[in-house]
Amino acid sequence: MISIDSIAGQIATQLPQTSRIGSRQLEQAGQALGSSSTGAATGAGSFGKTIGKFVGEVDTQMKTSQAERTKVMSGESSNLHQAVIASQESNIAFTFMVELRNKLVESYQELMRAQV
Repeated sequence: MISIDSIAGQIATQLPQTSRIGSRQLEQAGQALGSSSTGAATGAGSFGKTIGKFVGEVDTQMKTSQAERTKVMSGESSNLHQAVIASQESNIAFTFMVELRNKLVESYQELMRAQV
């Protein structure tokens, strides 16, 4: 059985490091999932890499948001609107990641219930 920790570790190393999660990244993820015609092992690796990159990007957004908040709170920056925008972006990205995880777990459970 595959552990959640191994999946999360793979996820954290895969998605491109950009400042926003957008349709371009979702398209890339879909292409990576759909382009594995060489076998199940390649598809599983590609999927793990894609999820890993996604988690890494969410983590980067969370760290950026925290840094912006810290700058505003310490008085280093008066750019409050940028801090709020970064906070909202990281919140949306985290919510999306949790929903994606829920769907993956639900799909896995459905597969396990299927009779062969």
